[in-house]
Amino acid sequence: MNEQHVTHIVLKQYRSSSSYSERETAAVSHLGIGALRHLRAVGLIEGEETGGELRYSEGEITQLRRIRRLQRDLGVNLEGVEVIVRLLKRIEALQIELEHERNKEYRR
Repeated sequence: MNEQHVTHIVLKQYRSSSSYSERETAAVSHLGIGALRHLRAVGLIEGEETGGELRYSEGEITQLRRIRRLQRDLGVNLEGVEVIVRLLKRIEALQIELEHERNKEYRR
C-alpha cells in the first residue's frame, strides 16, 4: 500500500469591505493629500469615486504604506517605487495563476 496523501493548505488575506475618505487615507497612511493625489495620477493607487468623493480600500492603504516605506525608509525614488510596485503586482498575479494550475492538478 503505497498511497500518498497530499495536504493542501491555502492561506488567504482577509480583506475588509471598508473604504476610507481621502483625509482618513492620508492620516492612516501617514502621507499628505497632495502625495495621495500624485500617486493616484501616476497610477500607483486607484481610489473609487463615490458620491463625488474619493474612497480608498484597505488594500490601497496597505499599498500606500508600502510606498511610504520604500521611499522614506529605504530611500527609493518614485520611479523606483513604480517599478517595484508593478513587479510586485505581476508576481502576485503569477502566484495566483500558479495556485490555480496547482488546484487543477490536485483535482485530477
